[in-house]
Parts: sequence; C-alpha cells; structure tokens
Amino acid sequence: MTAPSGGLYNPAVMMMCRSAWMLGLAATLGAACSGCRSTGPDHLPRESERVAMLSLMLPHEVHIQPFSKIASFNEDRIPDGILAVVRPVDPFGDPVKAVGLFYFELWSYRNASGDHKGERLEFWDQMIDNPEDVRRHWKRAQMYEFQLAWTQGAGAVQPGRKYILTVSYRTPWDTTIQDEHVLEFHLPGESLTGIPDGRDAQTGRTP
Repeated sequence: MTAPSGGLYNPAVMMMCRSAWMLGLAATLGAACSGCRSTGPDHLPRESERVAMLSLMLPHEVHIQPFSKIASFNEDRIPDGILAVVRPVDPFGDPVKAVGLFYFELWSYRNASGDHKGERLEFWDQMIDNPEDVRRHWKRAQMYEFQLAWTQGAGAVQPGRKYILTVSYRTPWDTTIQDEHVLEFHLPGESLTGIPDGRDAQTGRTP
C-alpha cells in the first residue's frame, strides 16, 4: 500500500512545514539571545552597566581618620582650624582617590543618649575636580588631608571640650556618603581637662 500523493504526506508540503519550523526556532533563539551580554569589540555597555562598573572603582565609604585634630598650622599655640584626614574606600575596603565635593561641619558635643551633635559651629566645602587638587591633598599614606581654617575665629572652640567633626561626600551619581568623628581639644602641655599637666586639677597651681 502506497502513501497518498496529497495531504501532509506530500514531500513538498513536508519541506514547507520543516522550513517554517526552522524559521520559528531561529526567531525564538534570536529573541532569547537578544538579552545576552555581547563581548565583541563593537559592544557598547548600557548606562546601567557603566554605573555598575564605575561603582566598583569609586568611593563607597569615607572615614575620618584618628589623626584629625584641632591644630595650629604655623606651630604656635593658637589653633588655626582643623586638620581633617579622610580616607575614601571602594566597595572592597581599599583606599581610592575621590573627586568631587567634600563638605565638613564642626559641631559642639552634647551628652545625650542619641545624637551627640549640638550647635553647628563651622562649615567648610572642599572641591576636588582637577589633577592639582588631587596632588595637593592626597598623601603617600593614601589619605586626603585638608587644612580647614576657622571662618568664625578661634573663639568657636575652647580647650578641654569635645567636638564632633562630620564629613559628607557627594558621589558622581548625586548620592551622599558621610562619617563623623569626636575631637578632644587641648593645647600643647595641657591635659584634656584644660589644666596644664602637673598642676592641681582644682586650683590649677603646681603642687
């Protein structure tokens, strides 16, 4: 018994069906691969990919270092401002140069159970946006140093008291990362109470 010459068993019909199936499969695979990552030389990363890659290299946190202090910039006993030492780090915790806007605030310290920041005493902004700025502030210890001179005069701080220094850094995608550090101010030769070392804490006199 031979197969009928017409209908689905016709070779021409079978070839047409096979061709249609192959075209459908190719279209399906093409749609599936359209979302695959291309690594060819002509590949251009999307904006989201660029941000993801840059975020691996740019600052993820900023840390005020314990070397930060209220200091004299000319070696006398009168404090000229704050020496702020800041280390930006990437998502892996490694030091990294940061460009953009840093701003610093000095606050009085209050003994509270929550936020210790009291009155804001000083404000500074520092922009790093060119190679010279980076060379001037970046140190071999892989940290930035900023000399923040008083804008309200040296009377804003008093020996024997605590203060809070905060730093905020604006990332290139307009988010802010922050840190804060407690400063204890005392003049050279004085204890943290403000009384010269070796003197009686109540009278201030040498025994």
